[in-house]
Amino acid sequence: MNKINVQFGTLQNVFGRPATPGGFIFVPAAVELDGNGLSTDFDLRDAVGERPPAVLTRAIERQYDAAWVRARLPLVFGFTPEISQDEKALLDVGFISVAAASSVGIPFICTDHYGRTGLIFSPDGPDQETKMKIAGAFWSLLLQNPNDVADFEAAVYHPGAGIWMHFGCEAGELSYRESEDEGAG
Repeated sequence: MNKINVQFGTLQNVFGRPATPGGFIFVPAAVELDGNGLSTDFDLRDAVGERPPAVLTRAIERQYDAAWVRARLPLVFGFTPEISQDEKALLDVGFISVAAASSVGIPFICTDHYGRTGLIFSPDGPDQETKMKIAGAFWSLLLQNPNDVADFEAAVYHPGAGIWMHFGCEAGELSYRESEDEGAG
């Protein structure tokens, strides 16, 4: 990839491998978004509509779809995401999106709140239509082979409730449970 001009944030590091769906190149990266008042939008559940793939149905209904996203990222982008440092979240993974034939990169973060996954863009930009196009292409990329998931186990502490949230995927089956102890089954 040629040099890109990142707008609405700062590129700190690139890792994994890029993917090119729907007129965009997505590069996994450590990013910092410009602006205050960051909020999660563009939820996965909205992208799949009323008929999610079977592998996602229960996870969407019970709001632990972050397990599916976490299980897809290694296969799509060739890296293993670390557990988020934010409480109550499994994911905190940055990306740079570059439209085809462009040298402008737009950073965003794929994260979750209590297991419900969405994307965060800078409140400074880009415009809503561009954000929607990027989000649509990103979710479409992950949904191309929805059953192609990597096994993992991860526990996230929820200090307000005093519980551990356990996310996982084993042999194509997503899981979520809560416990009072990190390793408790």
